[in-house]
Amino acid sequence: MSNCRRLVSLLTLALPLAVAQATDVGYVDMQQVIEKSKVGAKVQEQLRKDFEPKAKPIGAEEQSIREAQKSLAKESALMSKEQVEKRQAEIKKRIAAFEAAAAPFQQELMKAQKERGREVLEPAQKAVEAIAKQKKLGMIVERSQAGVVYLDKSLDITDEVIKQMDANTK
Repeated sequence: MSNCRRLVSLLTLALPLAVAQATDVGYVDMQQVIEKSKVGAKVQEQLRKDFEPKAKPIGAEEQSIREAQKSLAKESALMSKEQVEKRQAEIKKRIAAFEAAAAPFQQELMKAQKERGREVLEPAQKAVEAIAKQKKLGMIVERSQAGVVYLDKSLDITDEVIKQMDANTK
C-alpha cells in the first residue's frame, strides 16, 4: 500500500474520533424527570385520580380470577375430570370477559398518558435545550434508549433538567 493510501486510511479512521471528541455529550433520564419534577408529579397525580376508580373493579376481578385458578389447582386432584373441565371452562370464560372489559380501559389510560405526557415532555425538552446550550453539549441522549451500553454519570443532566423545569413551574 502506498504512503498516500495509508494516510487516507489513517485519516478516515481518525476523523470520527476527532469529531466525537470535539462534541460533548450528555444524557437525561426522562423517567426520573417525569417522576421527580413538579409538573410530572402533578400529571401523575391527576392520572391516578382519573383512572384509579375505574381500575379498582378491574383489579378486583383479576384477583378473583387468580384465586379461582389457585383454588382449582388445589382442588383438582379431588375432582372428577368433568368437574375440572367445567371449572376450567368457567375460568376461561371469566378471563375472556375480563380481557374484553380491561382492553378499552387500557386504551383509554394509554391515550391519556400520551396526551398528558406532553405536559411534561414539552417543558423538559426546553430545559434540555437550555442546559445543552449552557454546557455547550452537542448531543443529549435519553438514558434508557436501546443501544446505549455505558454512560458516565458525570454526563447526567437529569437533576439539572428537573431543577430548571421546577423553577419554571408555578
